[in-house]
Amino acid sequence: MENKRKFLFLYLNTGGGHKSSANVLKNIFAEKYPEAEIVLENGFNESNIFGKLAFEDLYHFSMNFVPGLFSFIYRIGGRWFQTFIIKFLNLWTNGYLEKLIKKHNPTDVVVFHFALGHAIRSAVRNANPNIKISMVVTDPFTAHSTWFYEPKTKYYVFSEQVKKYAMTKCHIPEENLTVVPFLLNQKFRKLATKEDVKIIRKKYNLPLDKKIVLLTGGGEGLPNMIPIVTDFVARRVDFTVVVVCGRDIRTKAYLDILSKAQKVVDIRVYGFINFMDEIVKACDCAVIKAGPASLMEVLVSRKPVVINHFIYGQELGNVQFAIDNKVGIFVRKPKSITKAVDIMLHDEEYLEKTSRQIENLPISFESDKLADLLMENF
Repeated sequence: MENKRKFLFLYLNTGGGHKSSANVLKNIFAEKYPEAEIVLENGFNESNIFGKLAFEDLYHFSMNFVPGLFSFIYRIGGRWFQTFIIKFLNLWTNGYLEKLIKKHNPTDVVVFHFALGHAIRSAVRNANPNIKISMVVTDPFTAHSTWFYEPKTKYYVFSEQVKKYAMTKCHIPEENLTVVPFLLNQKFRKLATKEDVKIIRKKYNLPLDKKIVLLTGGGEGLPNMIPIVTDFVARRVDFTVVVVCGRDIRTKAYLDILSKAQKVVDIRVYGFINFMDEIVKACDCAVIKAGPASLMEVLVSRKPVVINHFIYGQELGNVQFAIDNKVGIFVRKPKSITKAVDIMLHDEEYLEKTSRQIENLPISFESDKLADLLMENF
């Protein structure tokens, strides 16, 4: 076919949000535009030691052992720091991206991580200047300026707040900024009825007659998960605790032992799972890190949230969004989390009010709009 579109989606394994957004968009294309070809690729190859160390290993280490580290890096990361990191990173990245372009010969490249923004422009310029470049800014409310390092790139953002920031602080032309609905896995959009919840709980052997709190932090797990669960046990809470540890195998191993060693609290421990939508629908509230995917997945299922951690430069806006719209709270200390969860689970009036607030949230999840715009951009 003469005008067949072929999209190369580039992501990084820093948390789960970037790749999951790419997968959501790929699935939308498969359903709505099956004639378009979509290829997903990690923007770092195995030999990119610096990139993997700085953006993958350091991120994983920070989330599991030093939760405040990335917030500190964002605070000190001014424009000079960004330029240094980006230029140095390009030495490891440009050549590999050029090879990917020549291998797949795409008509379009869509980038889902800011660390690839500058390198892909250089790679496209060298390999095929006719390729269209777009960047999907996966942070919905607070986006670090590193996302907007390239003023000529076409940006898709999830809120007017980020658009305004990109225009005023990063000097991106308005014509290069388009606000689109949040990229949400479509499995979360179908609201579960009471009967659906009962079926899901039976499927995973969860209690039908008890409240359930979910602890999740996305692909890397939830910071301080062990102290939170330990406090639940110490206080002999009367609700079931479902813990999704993601890739955090150390925490999973510890909580597996704890769940078997004590009999006072019902604790269910999972690692990395592919049925997160069902687990979210089965719970009554959730304790999360303020990653955009985790937050939106819980809220669209009409569950209140307790947020216990966020990365300052990119997730602060997610916390503010939950608080401003009265659908969640932010607390750090395990004892405060236990108290907040207890109120959420046992105050029916609060749960009903929060459900109504979530229903009226000022954000759209009609995710197929982005696919429409990318197809039109030819």
